[in-house]
Amino acid sequence: MKFKFIFLLVITLSVFSSCSKEELEPLLEEKNAGLNAENLEISSGSHTALEAELFDLVNNYRVSIGLNELTFESTTYYYAGQHNDHMIAQNNVSHAKFGERAKGIAKRTGASHVAENVARNYDDMQEVLEAWVDSPSHRMSLEGNYTHSAISIKENNSGNLYFTQMFYR
Repeated sequence: MKFKFIFLLVITLSVFSSCSKEELEPLLEEKNAGLNAENLEISSGSHTALEAELFDLVNNYRVSIGLNELTFESTTYYYAGQHNDHMIAQNNVSHAKFGERAKGIAKRTGASHVAENVARNYDDMQEVLEAWVDSPSHRMSLEGNYTHSAISIKENNSGNLYFTQMFYR
């Protein structure tokens, strides 16, 4: 019972938090070590190097605090990319339909826990990581007991970048 409550609390916090550079100053909302552009299983276009850079920064952060590296996983990459497409279409950063993504990932991977971080309008990958670390709900995902992850970064027509990182175990 306590586990279900904690799981629902984490899901709720994840759904109602998001992260945007322009919103961050006043308010923060919310299987492959050594991932690089050459070994991504699915390409999102011109931002593959940025995805690899941010993925490596996240893993370096996790290792620096004594956690395991996350393994790149293509199912989460697909769902992260789909969510970026949705956020771009809505011109809004959100966790809309997180439950559907979580169920899809769980069904296809056997995951027992799923989380996500989102952001937009950053050009520097270190700034994205710092924003997530500075946000309690995003930090909970970064520092969570997860084994697999993927980051999708997509650009809208105005050149603004949207970020979704999915985690699972």
